[in-house]
Amino acid sequence: MRQEKSYRQIRNFVDTLPIFSTHEHHQQDEFFTDLSLDKILLNSYVAWCNVPFGDTEKSRAEYLAKVRLNSYFVWLEKSLRELYHVDGKITAQSWDELSNRISTAHAGPGFHLDILRNRCRYEAVVQDSYWDPGSDLGHPDLFKPNFRINMLLFGYHEEAMDHNGNNPLQWYKLKPGSLDDYTEWIRWKIRQQKEAGCVALKSALAYDRMIRYEKVSRADAGRAFGRHPDELRTEEKLAFGDYIFHTICDAAEELDLPFQQHAGLGIIRGSNPMNLEPVIARYPRIRFVLFHGGYPWFHEVGGLAHNYANVYLDLCWLPLISTTAAVSALHEYIEVAQTSDRITWGGDNWTSEESYGAVLAFKYVTSLVLSQKVESGYFDTEDARVFAEGLFYRNARALYGGGAFL
Repeated sequence: MRQEKSYRQIRNFVDTLPIFSTHEHHQQDEFFTDLSLDKILLNSYVAWCNVPFGDTEKSRAEYLAKVRLNSYFVWLEKSLRELYHVDGKITAQSWDELSNRISTAHAGPGFHLDILRNRCRYEAVVQDSYWDPGSDLGHPDLFKPNFRINMLLFGYHEEAMDHNGNNPLQWYKLKPGSLDDYTEWIRWKIRQQKEAGCVALKSALAYDRMIRYEKVSRADAGRAFGRHPDELRTEEKLAFGDYIFHTICDAAEELDLPFQQHAGLGIIRGSNPMNLEPVIARYPRIRFVLFHGGYPWFHEVGGLAHNYANVYLDLCWLPLISTTAAVSALHEYIEVAQTSDRITWGGDNWTSEESYGAVLAFKYVTSLVLSQKVESGYFDTEDARVFAEGLFYRNARALYGGGAFL
């Protein structure tokens, strides 16, 4: 009963706080003009369950029976029920009515932004438009872009693509005459992106390759330059990528840009965040932001933050992946992070509806963990409130905006 009271007090408090979301893939305005329940589901993490829902009552009922207990679906359903005033669970029978409500709400322009601003209470969003790196979606007051760097590691040939099908030689119409020309352009491009408003670099290379980056000589990296991917051994491609990654790190250090790192889920055999330890140690002035708690390796991420002052812990996506893991991770990160101002959160979603579900999960996790800390005597209610303010917005303001958001 005491913990329930503490939970409610803390939840009431965090409900009043603005949120600085450190990571979203929010879609362009035109995406939302024909939004439906089907389109939301297809552009959500529930789609990663690989279960088709079809267009019949029978196929939808079978779909719901299979995904209903998955964490991605649980929080998306909670969001849809709140936003569109659905009584009870989503069913095959209520599917079309809910879809019509979604379409009607989005018929007017800007409803998707209204959800972000007024329901999610987002004051700012670090936007990762991997389909258009550096874009603020035409709403610079809300979206503060990062610059996705994945494709830069594939600049050895115009037919080498990252996992999103992007290549820098094609995208930017480049024809570098040498590896030195290419690395000089990378440094210029990153500087240009910062001047244009990008607040961080972002690596999602865990979806492309192992996230261990060796220190490679220019000669070894140059063996791949100008050669078709089919002509290269895996080791040669990796050597080129390693060299470029360190070039990017040099630029991040020079320009004082935080470097967001996807760690964990992806090509899982090579995405353990401990692979990043040599780079973290080599560049102590770069603020490395480790995403998703490195799930399933959230203990390892905590260990890195314990040992390295330049490691920042970001819980983005984690409460949706596994709410239980997020609770354990936040308990642990409060205890092991060198300072509590190095813990942040983001939604990591494509639609406003799933972003709101991510907010609900985040508030649940935060309120539960902080109430348990209070009831165990680890800290008091005032400490809990100060920590929550940092987690929700102050820490991210300092990391990505300096005084710009104060």
